[in-house]
Amino acid sequence: MSAAIRTRRRRRTSRTIRDLGKWLVTLALVVIAAGALYPLLFTIVNSLKSRTAYAQNPLGLPDAITLDNYVDTFNRMHVPRLLFNSMLATSGGLLLSTVAALFIAYAVTKLRMPGGNLVFLFVISMLVIPSQVVIYPLYETILTLGLGGTYGGLILSYAAFGLPMSTYLLVAYFRAIPDELIEAARLDGAGDMRILFQVLLPVSTPAIAALSILNFVWMWNDLLLPLVIMGGSDKTTLMVGVALLSGQYDVSIPLISAGLIVALLPVMIVYFVFQRQILNGAIAGAVK
Repeated sequence: MSAAIRTRRRRRTSRTIRDLGKWLVTLALVVIAAGALYPLLFTIVNSLKSRTAYAQNPLGLPDAITLDNYVDTFNRMHVPRLLFNSMLATSGGLLLSTVAALFIAYAVTKLRMPGGNLVFLFVISMLVIPSQVVIYPLYETILTLGLGGTYGGLILSYAAFGLPMSTYLLVAYFRAIPDELIEAARLDGAGDMRILFQVLLPVSTPAIAALSILNFVWMWNDLLLPLVIMGGSDKTTLMVGVALLSGQYDVSIPLISAGLIVALLPVMIVYFVFQRQILNGAIAGAVK
């Protein structure tokens, strides 16, 4: 009898420890989520304040909601033009880097080209090099090619910086695809281009979708490359327009907050609409 009682007590204690562990993990996740969301909430709240209200209570809720900051942002930034510039540069860089990564991944994993692993290592070695280190030679190269202040220069720069991560992920995904699939396509008379775009591309859609969304987010939010390559031209991006809202002697946090929300709104829409694709791509890669 005493042994049965001790067994029940041990089970009850074990259950209590598990429940406590679950509560602690939940609490930790809530704290982490709150810390991650606070900057966004802080920006949204302050974008709805006037300068006076922000000066009186920077961390509190607004007494009266105003949209003057958003109106002023649209008037100063020429949002439609900057939005078009960002969409063009981001889409071009995303498409170019994805297509180039597809060719490299196919050559390295399925063609078994001589020196393919060295090419792969060279490309992904760029992941450990900060963009600030190569920004000057990149700028000189862009000027030499006559692409300074042009969409082409920014698109090529985005593609160059997006290529290492795209190649790394696609190579890992392609290696998990059975070679028998390629051999069957070759028996049917398919060439390399047909195999890549009609066999491997449909199979790799989840990985490419997740990769495209992640690259879209950093390209859209990037400030360094468009600021250096575009300079003060009218072809600069939306994030540069937000950065230029603050003057040397006039810094309005509510105005800058409104500009940031306008610039981040497309990214948030893309993320919430395609978050299932990100999850499916991650799960597909893990399962394979």
